[in-house]
Amino acid sequence: MAVKPTILIQLDSDPQPSSFDAVVAVDAGADRLLQYGGVRPKTVRDLVYGAIFTRGPKDLHRTAVFIGGKDVKLGEAMMAEAIACFTMGPLRVSVMMDANGANTTAAAAVLAAKRHLDLQGIRALVLGATGPVGQRVVRLLAREGAHVRAGSRRQDRAAGVCTAVAEAVQELRGLRRICRLRGLFLH
Repeated sequence: MAVKPTILIQLDSDPQPSSFDAVVAVDAGADRLLQYGGVRPKTVRDLVYGAIFTRGPKDLHRTAVFIGGKDVKLGEAMMAEAIACFTMGPLRVSVMMDANGANTTAAAAVLAAKRHLDLQGIRALVLGATGPVGQRVVRLLAREGAHVRAGSRRQDRAAGVCTAVAEAVQELRGLRRICRLRGLFLH
């Protein structure tokens, strides 16, 4: 029996799926790319079910779902819907969400810092912390044990990022010291 082709299913919240993401997918080795634009959380389930119910468990490792688009909050909601589909044991595929490139950019920035510094306990200031990349940098640094301040032009937005990250990191690691995250209002 021939090896099944690798399939990447691109779910994009924007009306037109990203050509950048498509080129990256092809260059990364996807044999087939299925692109869907204008996807919303309520339509994710049927698209993911289509991916997992068409191949047997031994072939599902050759199928993946990529969630993109410019709206990070919408991408997170789509990711949650995709993960909720995996209730049937081995019937699951890989899923990655990188709306607006926020996850890969933030991870690269924190990894670069980690090469030069022990992030545990350091004091860090993240400028532009209320944007998609900044929010993820704040979260990643906090998960590494850094004492993080979020910089923003609006105090309420910085405080919102700090509260959300503190809750998320506490859930992940049970770290009480993360509650001391503070928004820093910059003029």
